Amino acid sequence: MSQMPPGSGRRSRPYAATGGRVQALDGDLRPDTQVTAQTGGTHGPLTAQHSELLGLCRAPRAVAELASGMDLPLGVVTLLVDELHRRGQVATRAPYDMGPDTTVTHALMERVAAKLRESLRCDVAQEADEEGEKHAN
Repeated sequence: MSQMPPGSGRRSRPYAATGGRVQALDGDLRPDTQVTAQTGGTHGPLTAQHSELLGLCRAPRAVAELASGMDLPLGVVTLLVDELHRRGQVATRAPYDMGPDTTVTHALMERVAAKLRESLRCDVAQEADEEGEKHAN
């Protein structure tokens, strides 16, 4: 008889949160779709995952970002967003930096490049600090 590791209990499958559904009815939901919680909409019982998702998207968030924040597969979160969208509890839109033909705009590339440069400067400064500490000891 196999034993389960300590602390491990019975876990539900990720798709249990979606009632076994594996495809969103709204085929336009993509990982970069922006989601924002809305007031109003159809009220009724929500699952813990729906409530958590609504809390995370008080400010606009991408579906992929929500999946990461909830530690759930992207497909599951896409289905949860779809359900909330149909209930009128979230608004969805394409990212502003995508053109109508889904090409990346110059503005998006400039912001990505700026963030990468900023990140590189922080990494270089941190490495210099660590190197200085080594020599001081």
